[in-house]
Amino acid sequence: MTWCWFAVCEDRPVDALASAAFTADDGRGCGFLVAWPSGHDEPVGAARIDGRAIDPSGGEAAASLALAPPGMSLLFDDIAVSQAIRMALSLPAPDALSTLTQGDTRYVGAVTVVRGEDTGRLNYDPFGVLFPAWRLQVGAGLFADMPAPAGPVIQRYGAGNPWPFDRFGS
Repeated sequence: MTWCWFAVCEDRPVDALASAAFTADDGRGCGFLVAWPSGHDEPVGAARIDGRAIDPSGGEAAASLALAPPGMSLLFDDIAVSQAIRMALSLPAPDALSTLTQGDTRYVGAVTVVRGEDTGRLNYDPFGVLFPAWRLQVGAGLFADMPAPAGPVIQRYGAGNPWPFDRFGS
């Protein structure tokens, strides 16, 4: 499993693997969504994201970013997190989806990405029940087209990996 560091930043870092400007649909702000490789020193405020969700050549997208307020988190194995994952699996598959984790056990959010005109998938974000979700317009240069997770598996493969990791290494 490969994962990356992921964070919201005011400025675009020069040492990032991938980044894209974003604006919030409700006018709450703008900035950059940024990813660094897992071998990079942990950036301030960063969480782990499934590396398959990141592509420096990825196109523009709409996204829902559910993010814990600073200093807050849930145990990844909390029943509320498991239920949000179940609900996400019951909806049409997005172009990319990953939980955001800190350490081996802490859930701090999720990002759901869709492309094209049908952004209805973002009208309800199950992860937005756990932490406030922002609806974003994200520029090119960050998000991949990721295979849909094999359901109904909702457990992670290895404690330090963000969900949905659904394939075992060879």
